[in-house]
Formats: sequence, C-alpha cells, structure tokens
Amino acid sequence: MNVWFLPPAAIAIAAQLAVGHACGQAAMAPGTESGFALFQKKCTTCHGNPAVERAPLPEAIRSMPPEKIYEALGPDGIMAAPGASLSDPERRRIAEFMSGRPLGSARLGAASAMPNQCRGNPQLPNPASAPQWNGWSSDAANHRFQSVAAAGMRAQDVPRLRLKWAFGFPAGVSANAEPAIVSGRVFVGSDNGFFYSLNATSGCVYWSFEAGSTVRGAATVASITAHAASRYAVYFGDGRANVYALDARSGALLWKSRVDEHFVARITAGPRIFKGKLLVPVSSSEGFSAGTPDYPCCTARGSVVALDAETGRRIWKAWVIAEEPKPYATQPNGVVLSGPSGGSVWNTPTVDPRPPGSEGWGTVLPMTGGFQTTEPVQGTYTYSISCAGA
Repeated sequence: MNVWFLPPAAIAIAAQLAVGHACGQAAMAPGTESGFALFQKKCTTCHGNPAVERAPLPEAIRSMPPEKIYEALGPDGIMAAPGASLSDPERRRIAEFMSGRPLGSARLGAASAMPNQCRGNPQLPNPASAPQWNGWSSDAANHRFQSVAAAGMRAQDVPRLRLKWAFGFPAGVSANAEPAIVSGRVFVGSDNGFFYSLNATSGCVYWSFEAGSTVRGAATVASITAHAASRYAVYFGDGRANVYALDARSGALLWKSRVDEHFVARITAGPRIFKGKLLVPVSSSEGFSAGTPDYPCCTARGSVVALDAETGRRIWKAWVIAEEPKPYATQPNGVVLSGPSGGSVWNTPTVDPRPPGSEGWGTVLPMTGGFQTTEPVQGTYTYSISCAGA
C-alpha cells in the first residue's frame, strides 16, 4: 500500500459555515502572511537569537494566549519599547499569529456559552447508514465527488437548495476547515481554537472542544476499539502540529500527539485513515515570508506522519526533504541562513492500496520552500513525485 501526496491546487468550496466576525477584521486572521512577516521583521532579532539569552524562544511565545502577547507589546507591557514601533492592528496580528487564535476567542467560543445547545446527545449511528462526506474526500483516492446514492441527492436538486441554518464561530475571523458530515452530525473546526459537533438537521451544537489553536483542515471520523466507552473517534490537526482524537459523541479527548517540533509547523489539511493508521500531512508557516532579511531562514521541512489511530503512537515519519537543514551562509546583517528546507505538504494524502510496482503508483506534489541568498543554491525549491509505503 502506498501513500500519495496530492497537489494543493486552488480549491473553491461552494458552501461554508458562517463566520462570526466583522468584515473589517478579515485581514487579522491567524496564520496569515502579515502576522508571521511582522514577527520575522520586528521580533526575531531577539527571539530565537542565541546571543540574546533573556529573550523567550519563539516556541515559548507560541504557547501563550493572544491576550498576553498583545498586552506585552502594549504601552504598559514588558515589550513596550519594540511595541511602540507597531500600530495596534500590527500588535494584534503578531499576537494572533503566534498564539494561533483570535483575541477573546477562549472566553467566547465554548458550546456551553451558546443558546442553541442540543437538548439530547444520542449515540452515533453507523456512518454508512446515511449520506455522508467524511474528511477531505469521500474515499481514499481523494475524489471530490460521490454517487447519487451516497450523496442522497441528484445534480438537478442543487439549484433548489436553500439555506436552512447558519452557525457563527464566536470571535472567529476566518473559516478554512471543510466540514465533515457523518452520522447526522457536522464536525468542524475554525480559527477560534475550538472544534465543534453540530446537528446537521437543525444546526444546534452538541459539544465543543478547545484545542487552543486554529483548525484549518477537514476532520475524519472512524470506528475505534481501544477505548471501551467510545465507538467512533473524530480526528483533526491544529496550527501547532498537534493531532487529536476525540470521542465523536461526547467530544472527550482520547489522545493527543504532536507530530513536529518546529515552532511554526502546522497541519493545514485533513488526515487520512487507512487500515488502522492515521496519515497526517505536515506543513509550516515559514515559507510565507522567507525573504525577510532579519529572519534566519529556513529550517522547517514538510512531512507525512503515520500514527496508530487507536493510541496516537507514531509509526513512521516520511520527510519530503530527508537532509536536515544546516547553516550555509551568513548575511551582511549577521543573520545565519540554513537549508535545505521547505517541502510543506498542504493536502490530504491519497492512498493507493496496490503493492509497489503496480500501474499508477505515485503522484506529483508541488512543494514550497526557499532560502534567502543571492547565490544559486541546489534544492532551493522542490517539485517532486513523492510516495511513502504505509
């Protein structure tokens, strides 16, 4: 059996859940280029610089809530001096990017604070008993369509669809995650740090789980046997490269596993489950602003990680770039450059169950990554055929 890393082509989703934010806030979405670019430009001369021992590492800052970072950069904060050169929107962008969620989201996002809570929480029926869209795709081959029987509707029914309900993500400013519709429920995450289970018919909320960082990829639901009280688990990843398995009925945490230690590693696509393995694509935010002169670019590498779906135990990790990044040049401003790097995996892996050597084994994956240099460097960018045996 082989795993294909599919190309991250531009994707348009016809319908998405409503996001509770004002239009003017859209530019402050966590994970945007502006947030990381500002951190690179204004903060990395100290944070992450070995010569400045008292400055917290970027990894430590990423574990802080956005309110604490924002306050530190304010007029009365411990970082008031560098913060004085930032506008208020810039301080917000840095705080929200580094924490991975909007200001105020921890206080507002919980289902317990919502008026539209579901009155009951029945057991999930067999997912195969009703129309569903489970994960990024309807099958392991990553097809973006399904049959009339599986969908429960025909193409000619689409023009007659009307809005039935809408759900706003409290304090959210963007909605990137594709909802998974399984067993009459909608499973979806957002940038506010929460993951939700909703009733697909009414839109009422069964539960929320606070992951603490943005969720950009689709969730996947599958049966689970290692936890006596749980029949089905829902799997997803977040903006800090954490992978979660929750009880699909109650939202209780079954396990959590971090799949990459880089401070800007993240998961931007849905995982794929196949024969007991959860296949997780790993990307990073580093490539967005790799040209910033004050940033020691670049050390993040993309990968696909296989976890035991029952326990979260790591089985294997396939790097897109096998070689570990090493320093190769020092810029006139003293910033050390490293490589090779990049190769983020932006999309859900595709699985080919046939053995190696069979027809059609492999696929194309565009990668991103780069170095800051005026000299030609071999391997600066990748565009490769990538396949890993699962």
